Amino acid sequence: MVFASSEGEGGLLADDLADALEIIIGLEWRDCLSFSGGGDVEVMQISAQHLERSRDKYNPDIDNEAAQVAAALSLRIVPVTDLVIRLHATASKTEPDYVVTDDDGQAFDPPFGEHVEPRHGGWR
Repeated sequence: MVFASSEGEGGLLADDLADALEIIIGLEWRDCLSFSGGGDVEVMQISAQHLERSRDKYNPDIDNEAAQVAAALSLRIVPVTDLVIRLHATASKTEPDYVVTDDDGQAFDPPFGEHVEPRHGGWR
């Protein structure tokens, strides 16, 4: 499964639709990629923990909602640490064989962002 953002980032998200949906349901995957320190899985794990706490703070019912969506789609709720490992492994395969391009052949930016945390205020 490939993703392409309106901001010009693109790459592999998962090996199949079920994996992609489990990642989408269980992980703040876009921000986890953005705050990956250039694709460092340990940085991604730290980012995922911060993102999960923030998500839970602003939407305390999110775990119940995610469980309902997963059940409706016959998917599993996978621990965040496992989802990060899965996302990292798949996104790491993007270059050089799976570079996402637009209609004009321009390559999208790779999936991993360089930052390790938000620039303004860090993780709160």
